[in-house]
Amino acid sequence: MKLHQLILPLLLGAVLAACSPRVDDIFDNTSVERLEQRRTELKNRLIQAENGWVMQYFAQSDPTTSDTIKHRGYTFLMQFREDGTVTVGAPVDGVFNTETSMWDIINDNSSVLTFNTFNRIFHYYSNPDPDLGLWGADGEGVGGDYEFMVLEYNTTEGYQLLKGKKNSCYVRLYPLAAGQDWEDYFAQIDAMNTFLFEENTPFDLYDGDKHFTLYNGRTHEFRAFTFGADTLGGGHYYGLLVTDKGIRLHDDSLLAAAVHRADFRLNESRTRLVSVLDPLVYLTVDGSTAFTSDANSGRPWNIDMNTLPAAVTATCTTLNANISAQAPNSYVARMRWDGAGQNRMALRIYYVVSGDAGNSFDTYYFNTSEDKGVITLTADDTYSSGSILYQFGGLDLVHAFNGSYSIDLLQGFHPSQGVTATRTDVSDFVLNMKH
Repeated sequence: MKLHQLILPLLLGAVLAACSPRVDDIFDNTSVERLEQRRTELKNRLIQAENGWVMQYFAQSDPTTSDTIKHRGYTFLMQFREDGTVTVGAPVDGVFNTETSMWDIINDNSSVLTFNTFNRIFHYYSNPDPDLGLWGADGEGVGGDYEFMVLEYNTTEGYQLLKGKKNSCYVRLYPLAAGQDWEDYFAQIDAMNTFLFEENTPFDLYDGDKHFTLYNGRTHEFRAFTFGADTLGGGHYYGLLVTDKGIRLHDDSLLAAAVHRADFRLNESRTRLVSVLDPLVYLTVDGSTAFTSDANSGRPWNIDMNTLPAAVTATCTTLNANISAQAPNSYVARMRWDGAGQNRMALRIYYVVSGDAGNSFDTYYFNTSEDKGVITLTADDTYSSGSILYQFGGLDLVHAFNGSYSIDLLQGFHPSQGVTATRTDVSDFVLNMKH
Protein backbone atom coordinates (compact mmCIF):
# COMPACT_ATOMS: atom_id res chain seq x y z
CA MET A 1 0.00 0.00 0.00
CA LYS A 2 1.30 3.41 -0.89
CA LEU A 3 2.11 5.93 1.83
CA HIS A 4 -0.37 8.58 0.66
CA GLN A 5 -3.23 6.06 0.90
CA LEU A 6 -2.52 5.72 4.64
CA ILE A 7 -2.09 9.42 5.33
CA LEU A 8 -5.43 10.53 3.77
CA PRO A 9 -7.72 8.64 6.23
CA LEU A 10 -5.69 9.93 9.16
CA LEU A 11 -6.09 13.55 8.00
CA LEU A 12 -9.82 13.15 7.46
CA GLY A 13 -10.21 11.73 10.94
CA ALA A 14 -8.38 14.68 12.45
CA VAL A 15 -10.54 17.17 10.55
CA LEU A 16 -13.76 15.46 11.56
CA ALA A 17 -12.66 15.41 15.17
CA ALA A 18 -11.90 19.14 15.04
CA CYS A 19 -15.38 19.91 13.59
CA SER A 20 -17.31 18.21 16.37
CA PRO A 21 -20.81 19.83 16.72
CA ARG A 22 -20.60 20.00 20.51
CA VAL A 23 -20.74 23.65 21.79
CA ASP A 24 -20.67 24.78 25.40
CA ASP A 25 -23.96 26.28 26.64
CA ILE A 26 -23.97 30.09 26.98
CA PHE A 27 -26.94 30.11 29.38
CA ASP A 28 -27.46 28.03 32.49
CA ASN A 29 -31.10 27.39 31.60
CA THR A 30 -33.25 26.85 28.52
CA SER A 31 -35.04 29.55 26.52
CA VAL A 32 -38.37 28.36 27.89
CA GLU A 33 -37.07 28.65 31.43
CA ARG A 34 -35.72 32.14 30.74
CA LEU A 35 -39.07 33.30 29.31
CA GLU A 36 -40.88 31.91 32.34
CA GLN A 37 -38.43 33.64 34.68
CA ARG A 38 -38.99 36.99 32.90
CA ARG A 39 -42.75 36.43 32.98
CA THR A 40 -42.59 36.03 36.77
CA GLU A 41 -40.41 39.11 37.18
CA LEU A 42 -42.77 41.26 35.07
CA LYS A 43 -45.86 40.07 36.89
CA ASN A 44 -44.23 40.85 40.23
CA ARG A 45 -43.23 44.33 39.04
CA LEU A 46 -46.80 45.17 37.98
CA ILE A 47 -48.33 43.72 41.14
CA GLN A 48 -45.94 45.41 43.55
CA ALA A 49 -46.84 49.00 42.59
CA GLU A 50 -48.66 50.03 45.77
CA ASN A 51 -51.14 52.43 44.16
CA GLY A 52 -51.17 51.00 40.65
CA TRP A 53 -49.92 52.41 37.38
CA VAL A 54 -50.63 55.30 35.03
CA MET A 55 -50.97 54.06 31.47
CA GLN A 56 -50.33 56.69 28.77
CA TYR A 57 -51.94 55.17 25.71
CA PHE A 58 -51.92 56.04 22.02
CA ALA A 59 -53.67 54.28 19.18
CA GLN A 60 -52.90 54.70 15.49
CA SER A 61 -51.70 57.93 13.90
CA ASP A 62 -51.42 59.26 10.34
CA PRO A 63 -49.49 62.57 10.38
CA THR A 64 -50.83 63.57 6.95
CA THR A 65 -54.50 63.47 7.96
CA SER A 66 -56.46 65.00 10.79
CA ASP A 67 -58.14 62.36 12.94
CA THR A 68 -58.34 63.58 16.51
CA ILE A 69 -59.74 60.35 17.95
CA LYS A 70 -56.86 58.30 16.56
CA HIS A 71 -54.15 60.89 17.21
CA ARG A 72 -54.83 62.02 20.74
CA GLY A 73 -53.56 60.09 23.72
CA TYR A 74 -55.60 58.59 26.56
CA THR A 75 -54.80 58.02 30.22
CA PHE A 76 -55.86 55.05 32.34
CA LEU A 77 -55.09 54.07 35.92
CA MET A 78 -54.55 50.35 36.56
CA GLN A 79 -54.16 48.20 39.66
CA PHE A 80 -52.79 44.73 38.83
CA ARG A 81 -53.40 41.97 41.39
CA GLU A 82 -51.90 38.58 42.04
CA ASP A 83 -55.26 36.84 41.57
CA GLY A 84 -55.22 37.83 37.88
CA THR A 85 -57.65 40.75 38.15
CA VAL A 86 -56.97 44.33 37.10
CA THR A 87 -59.00 47.40 37.96
CA VAL A 88 -59.00 50.10 35.27
CA GLY A 89 -60.04 53.68 36.05
CA ALA A 90 -60.70 56.58 33.66
CA PRO A 91 -63.32 59.23 32.91
CA VAL A 92 -66.24 57.93 30.84
CA ASP A 93 -68.34 60.71 29.32
CA GLY A 94 -66.72 63.10 31.78
CA VAL A 95 -67.45 60.99 34.88
CA PHE A 96 -64.75 58.93 36.61
CA ASN A 97 -65.44 55.20 36.49
CA THR A 98 -63.65 51.93 37.27
CA GLU A 99 -64.11 48.39 36.05
CA THR A 100 -62.36 45.14 36.97
CA SER A 101 -61.43 42.43 34.47
CA MET A 102 -58.63 39.90 33.93
CA TRP A 103 -54.98 40.25 32.88
CA ASP A 104 -51.88 38.11 32.43
CA ILE A 105 -48.32 38.02 31.13
CA ILE A 106 -48.08 35.36 28.44
CA ASN A 107 -45.16 34.00 26.44
CA ASP A 108 -45.78 34.57 22.74
CA ASN A 109 -42.30 34.72 21.14
CA SER A 110 -41.76 37.42 23.74
CA SER A 111 -43.39 38.56 26.97
CA VAL A 112 -46.86 39.98 26.28
CA LEU A 113 -49.19 41.85 28.63
CA THR A 114 -52.74 40.85 27.75
CA PHE A 115 -56.08 42.15 28.99
CA ASN A 116 -57.82 38.90 28.26
CA THR A 117 -61.41 39.55 29.32
CA PHE A 118 -63.56 42.43 28.15
CA ASN A 119 -63.25 45.68 30.06
CA ARG A 120 -65.75 48.28 28.88
CA ILE A 121 -63.39 51.16 29.78
CA PHE A 122 -60.15 49.87 28.32
CA HIS A 123 -61.37 47.81 25.35
CA TYR A 124 -63.43 50.75 24.13
CA TYR A 125 -60.50 51.88 21.96
CA SER A 126 -59.71 48.49 20.42
CA ASN A 127 -63.33 47.42 19.82
CA PRO A 128 -64.23 47.75 16.10
CA ASP A 129 -67.97 47.89 16.79
CA PRO A 130 -69.25 50.96 14.83
CA ASP A 131 -72.21 51.26 17.22
CA LEU A 132 -69.86 52.79 19.80
CA GLY A 133 -69.98 55.94 17.70
CA LEU A 134 -66.26 56.78 17.55
CA TRP A 135 -65.85 55.97 13.89
CA GLY A 136 -67.54 55.00 10.66
CA ALA A 137 -68.81 51.57 9.71
CA ASP A 138 -65.48 50.31 8.40
CA GLY A 139 -64.93 48.14 11.46
CA GLU A 140 -61.41 49.43 12.13
CA GLY A 141 -62.08 51.19 15.41
CA VAL A 142 -59.49 53.76 16.45
CA GLY A 143 -56.65 51.31 16.05
CA GLY A 144 -56.18 50.55 19.72
CA ASP A 145 -54.59 47.45 21.27
CA TYR A 146 -55.34 45.21 24.21
CA GLU A 147 -52.18 43.08 24.00
CA PHE A 148 -48.74 44.64 24.38
CA MET A 149 -45.20 43.40 24.00
CA VAL A 150 -43.30 44.24 27.18
CA LEU A 151 -40.11 46.11 26.29
CA GLU A 152 -37.43 47.61 28.53
CA TYR A 153 -37.95 49.43 31.81
CA ASN A 154 -36.67 53.01 31.44
CA THR A 155 -34.77 53.68 34.67
CA THR A 156 -33.97 57.30 33.68
CA GLU A 157 -37.60 58.40 33.46
CA GLY A 158 -39.10 55.58 35.53
CA TYR A 159 -41.56 53.90 33.18
CA GLN A 160 -42.24 50.47 31.70
CA LEU A 161 -42.35 50.64 27.91
CA LEU A 162 -44.94 48.60 26.01
CA LYS A 163 -45.67 48.23 22.30
CA GLY A 164 -49.06 47.36 20.87
CA LYS A 165 -48.93 43.88 19.40
CA LYS A 166 -51.26 44.67 16.51
CA ASN A 167 -50.80 48.36 15.75
CA SER A 168 -47.29 48.91 17.15
CA CYS A 169 -47.98 52.11 19.07
CA TYR A 170 -45.76 52.72 22.08
CA VAL A 171 -47.43 52.85 25.49
CA ARG A 172 -45.92 53.80 28.84
CA LEU A 173 -46.69 52.64 32.37
CA TYR A 174 -45.62 54.92 35.24
CA PRO A 175 -46.03 53.89 38.90
CA LEU A 176 -48.70 56.10 40.48
CA ALA A 177 -47.56 57.91 43.62
CA ALA A 178 -48.57 56.21 46.85
CA GLY A 179 -51.57 57.86 48.44
CA GLN A 180 -52.66 59.61 45.24
CA ASP A 181 -56.44 59.49 44.95
CA TRP A 182 -57.42 58.14 41.53
CA GLU A 183 -60.29 60.49 40.84
CA ASP A 184 -58.27 63.50 42.02
CA TYR A 185 -55.48 62.48 39.65
CA PHE A 186 -57.78 63.05 36.68
CA ALA A 187 -58.92 66.34 38.22
CA GLN A 188 -55.26 67.42 38.16
CA ILE A 189 -55.04 66.48 34.49
CA ASP A 190 -58.20 68.49 33.78
CA ALA A 191 -56.71 71.52 35.58
CA MET A 192 -53.50 71.27 33.54
CA ASN A 193 -55.51 70.93 30.34
CA THR A 194 -57.50 74.06 31.18
CA PHE A 195 -54.39 76.06 32.03
CA LEU A 196 -52.56 75.13 28.82
CA PHE A 197 -55.34 75.17 26.26
CA GLU A 198 -58.26 77.31 27.43
CA GLU A 199 -57.21 80.18 25.13
CA ASN A 200 -56.41 77.84 22.22
CA THR A 201 -53.30 79.84 21.32
CA PRO A 202 -50.59 78.45 18.98
CA PHE A 203 -47.55 77.01 20.73
CA ASP A 204 -43.91 77.37 19.72
CA LEU A 205 -41.50 74.45 20.00
CA TYR A 206 -37.80 75.33 20.23
CA ASP A 207 -34.84 72.99 19.92
CA GLY A 208 -31.69 74.96 19.15
CA ASP A 209 -32.10 76.28 15.62
CA LYS A 210 -35.30 74.28 15.12
CA HIS A 211 -38.51 76.24 15.59
CA PHE A 212 -41.99 74.84 14.98
CA THR A 213 -45.39 76.49 15.37
CA LEU A 214 -48.07 74.16 16.76
CA TYR A 215 -51.79 74.73 16.28
CA ASN A 216 -54.92 72.84 17.47
CA GLY A 217 -53.63 72.13 20.97
CA ARG A 218 -57.13 72.20 22.41
CA THR A 219 -58.06 69.11 20.37
CA HIS A 220 -54.90 67.31 21.57
CA GLU A 221 -53.84 67.03 17.94
CA PHE A 222 -51.05 69.48 17.17
CA ARG A 223 -50.87 70.68 13.59
CA ALA A 224 -47.20 71.53 13.15
CA PHE A 225 -45.43 73.88 10.76
CA THR A 226 -41.86 75.04 10.51
CA PHE A 227 -41.86 78.58 11.90
CA GLY A 228 -42.78 81.12 9.21
CA ALA A 229 -44.17 78.50 6.80
CA ASP A 230 -47.44 79.03 4.95
CA THR A 231 -50.24 77.72 7.19
CA LEU A 232 -52.96 77.71 4.53
CA GLY A 233 -52.16 74.12 3.58
CA GLY A 234 -49.94 71.22 4.50
CA GLY A 235 -48.54 70.78 7.96
CA HIS A 236 -48.59 67.52 9.88
CA TYR A 237 -50.81 66.25 12.69
CA TYR A 238 -49.31 64.91 15.89
CA GLY A 239 -51.12 63.47 18.88
CA LEU A 240 -50.54 64.43 22.48
CA LEU A 241 -51.94 63.68 25.89
CA VAL A 242 -52.08 65.90 28.94
CA THR A 243 -50.47 64.67 32.14
CA ASP A 244 -50.72 66.03 35.67
CA LYS A 245 -47.32 67.71 35.09
CA GLY A 246 -47.49 68.78 31.43
CA ILE A 247 -47.90 66.98 28.12
CA ARG A 248 -46.51 64.00 26.24
CA LEU A 249 -46.17 63.81 22.48
CA HIS A 250 -46.88 60.60 20.60
CA ASP A 251 -43.60 58.62 20.67
CA ASP A 252 -44.11 57.53 17.07
CA SER A 253 -44.64 61.05 15.76
CA LEU A 254 -42.18 62.73 13.44
CA LEU A 255 -42.40 65.78 15.68
CA ALA A 256 -41.11 63.88 18.72
CA ALA A 257 -38.44 62.31 16.51
CA ALA A 258 -37.41 65.71 15.15
CA VAL A 259 -36.50 66.96 18.61
CA HIS A 260 -35.78 63.51 20.09
CA ARG A 261 -38.11 64.30 22.97
CA ALA A 262 -41.63 63.31 23.97
CA ASP A 263 -42.22 64.30 27.62
CA PHE A 264 -42.57 67.96 28.58
CA ARG A 265 -43.32 69.31 32.07
CA LEU A 266 -44.53 72.73 33.18
CA ASN A 267 -41.69 74.70 34.78
CA GLU A 268 -41.94 76.40 38.17
CA SER A 269 -42.77 79.80 36.66
CA ARG A 270 -45.55 78.14 34.59
CA THR A 271 -44.26 79.78 31.40
CA ARG A 272 -42.79 76.81 29.52
CA LEU A 273 -43.24 73.10 28.96
CA VAL A 274 -39.68 71.84 29.25
CA SER A 275 -38.31 68.50 28.03
CA VAL A 276 -37.57 66.15 30.92
CA LEU A 277 -34.31 65.23 29.17
CA ASP A 278 -33.06 68.57 27.89
CA PRO A 279 -33.97 72.00 29.37
CA LEU A 280 -33.03 73.67 26.07
CA VAL A 281 -35.93 71.92 24.32
CA TYR A 282 -39.26 73.49 25.29
CA LEU A 283 -42.73 74.60 24.23
CA THR A 284 -44.16 77.99 25.02
CA VAL A 285 -46.53 80.61 23.65
CA ASP A 286 -44.51 83.18 21.74
CA GLY A 287 -45.47 86.59 23.11
CA SER A 288 -44.88 88.37 19.81
CA THR A 289 -47.07 85.85 18.00
CA ALA A 290 -49.80 86.36 20.58
CA PHE A 291 -49.44 90.13 20.19
CA THR A 292 -49.56 90.34 16.39
CA SER A 293 -51.09 87.17 14.93
CA ASP A 294 -54.21 87.27 12.79
CA ALA A 295 -56.01 85.30 15.52
CA ASN A 296 -55.57 88.31 17.80
CA SER A 297 -56.30 91.03 15.25
CA GLY A 298 -58.52 93.63 16.80
CA ARG A 299 -57.49 92.67 20.34
CA PRO A 300 -56.71 95.93 22.18
CA TRP A 301 -53.52 95.88 24.24
CA ASN A 302 -53.66 98.79 26.68
CA ILE A 303 -50.30 100.34 27.56
CA ASP A 304 -49.58 100.90 31.24
CA MET A 305 -48.67 104.60 31.18
CA ASN A 306 -46.61 104.16 34.34
CA THR A 307 -44.16 101.94 32.45
CA LEU A 308 -43.27 104.48 29.76
CA PRO A 309 -39.52 105.16 29.69
CA ALA A 310 -38.05 108.60 30.25
CA ALA A 311 -37.54 109.38 26.56
CA VAL A 312 -41.17 108.60 25.71
CA THR A 313 -42.46 110.40 28.80
CA ALA A 314 -40.51 113.52 27.80
CA THR A 315 -41.97 113.40 24.28
CA CYS A 316 -45.45 112.91 25.72
CA THR A 317 -44.90 115.90 28.06
CA THR A 318 -43.95 118.07 25.10
CA LEU A 319 -46.99 116.88 23.17
CA ASN A 320 -49.27 117.67 26.11
CA ALA A 321 -47.78 121.15 26.44
CA ASN A 322 -48.43 121.83 22.75
CA ILE A 323 -52.02 120.60 23.04
CA SER A 324 -52.83 122.57 26.19
CA ALA A 325 -51.51 125.74 24.58
CA GLN A 326 -54.35 125.45 22.07
CA ALA A 327 -56.96 123.96 24.40
CA PRO A 328 -56.41 124.25 28.17
CA ASN A 329 -56.80 121.11 30.26
CA SER A 330 -56.17 118.88 27.25
CA TYR A 331 -53.70 115.96 27.34
CA VAL A 332 -52.92 112.38 26.29
CA ALA A 333 -54.82 110.03 28.59
CA ARG A 334 -53.87 106.50 27.51
CA MET A 335 -52.60 104.41 24.62
CA ARG A 336 -53.19 100.93 23.26
CA TRP A 337 -52.15 98.62 20.44
CA ASP A 338 -54.61 96.95 18.08
CA GLY A 339 -54.03 94.25 15.51
CA ALA A 340 -54.33 95.72 12.02
CA GLY A 341 -53.88 92.65 9.83
CA GLN A 342 -50.86 90.55 9.00
CA ASN A 343 -47.52 92.18 9.89
CA ARG A 344 -49.23 95.40 10.88
CA MET A 345 -50.19 97.01 14.19
CA ALA A 346 -52.12 100.18 15.06
CA LEU A 347 -51.28 102.49 17.96
CA ARG A 348 -54.31 104.33 19.29
CA ILE A 349 -53.61 107.44 21.35
CA TYR A 350 -56.58 108.59 23.45
CA TYR A 351 -56.73 112.19 24.65
CA VAL A 352 -58.86 114.54 26.78
CA VAL A 353 -60.02 117.80 25.19
CA SER A 354 -60.73 120.77 27.51
CA GLY A 355 -61.38 118.48 30.43
CA ASP A 356 -63.95 116.42 28.51
CA ALA A 357 -63.00 112.77 29.16
CA GLY A 358 -64.58 111.56 25.95
CA ASN A 359 -63.33 108.75 23.75
CA SER A 360 -61.33 110.82 21.29
CA PHE A 361 -58.34 109.07 19.77
CA ASP A 362 -55.92 109.13 16.84
CA THR A 363 -54.67 105.98 15.11
CA TYR A 364 -51.11 105.52 13.83
CA TYR A 365 -49.77 102.45 12.04
CA PHE A 366 -46.66 100.31 12.41
CA ASN A 367 -45.23 97.59 10.22
CA THR A 368 -44.03 94.57 12.18
CA SER A 369 -41.57 91.73 11.74
CA GLU A 370 -41.02 88.81 14.11
CA ASP A 371 -38.20 86.41 14.88
CA LYS A 372 -38.20 83.99 17.82
CA GLY A 373 -39.94 86.11 20.39
CA VAL A 374 -38.61 89.47 19.15
CA ILE A 375 -40.86 91.93 17.32
CA THR A 376 -39.63 94.99 15.42
CA LEU A 377 -42.01 97.97 15.12
CA THR A 378 -41.52 100.60 12.40
CA ALA A 379 -43.93 103.54 12.10
CA ASP A 380 -44.96 104.21 8.51
CA ASP A 381 -46.25 107.76 9.20
CA THR A 382 -49.72 106.76 8.03
CA TYR A 383 -52.53 107.88 10.29
CA SER A 384 -56.29 107.76 10.19
CA SER A 385 -58.31 110.60 8.73
CA GLY A 386 -59.33 113.08 11.37
CA SER A 387 -56.18 112.58 13.41
CA ILE A 388 -55.10 115.87 14.93
CA LEU A 389 -52.28 115.00 17.33
CA TYR A 390 -49.70 114.96 14.53
CA GLN A 391 -50.17 118.73 14.32
CA PHE A 392 -48.80 119.05 17.86
CA GLY A 393 -45.92 116.58 17.62
CA GLY A 394 -47.86 113.33 17.74
CA LEU A 395 -45.56 111.72 15.16
CA ASP A 396 -42.59 112.34 17.44
CA LEU A 397 -44.34 110.30 20.11
CA VAL A 398 -45.20 107.58 17.62
CA HIS A 399 -41.61 107.37 16.35
CA ALA A 400 -40.39 106.99 19.92
CA PHE A 401 -41.85 103.47 19.83
CA ASN A 402 -39.76 102.40 16.82
CA GLY A 403 -37.43 99.56 17.68
CA SER A 404 -37.12 95.88 18.49
CA TYR A 405 -38.78 94.33 21.53
CA SER A 406 -38.51 91.07 23.36
CA ILE A 407 -42.11 90.18 24.15
CA ASP A 408 -43.17 87.79 26.89
CA LEU A 409 -46.54 86.88 28.34
CA LEU A 410 -47.35 88.18 31.79
CA GLN A 411 -48.80 84.72 32.47
CA GLY A 412 -47.54 81.77 30.46
CA PHE A 413 -49.96 80.31 27.90
CA HIS A 414 -52.48 83.12 28.62
CA PRO A 415 -52.16 86.01 26.14
CA SER A 416 -55.37 87.55 27.50
CA GLN A 417 -53.51 88.37 30.72
CA GLY A 418 -51.19 90.71 28.85
CA VAL A 419 -47.65 90.91 27.54
CA THR A 420 -44.43 92.63 28.55
CA ALA A 421 -42.47 94.30 25.74
CA THR A 422 -38.85 95.09 26.56
CA ARG A 423 -36.94 97.28 24.09
CA THR A 424 -33.78 95.35 23.21
CA ASP A 425 -31.68 98.44 22.46
CA VAL A 426 -32.91 100.55 25.41
CA SER A 427 -32.68 98.55 28.62
CA ASP A 428 -35.16 100.63 30.64
CA PHE A 429 -37.88 100.67 27.98
CA VAL A 430 -40.48 98.20 29.29
CA LEU A 431 -44.15 98.31 28.36
CA ASN A 432 -46.81 96.30 30.16
CA MET A 433 -49.85 95.76 28.00
CA LYS A 434 -53.17 94.20 28.88
CA HIS A 435 -56.55 94.14 27.25
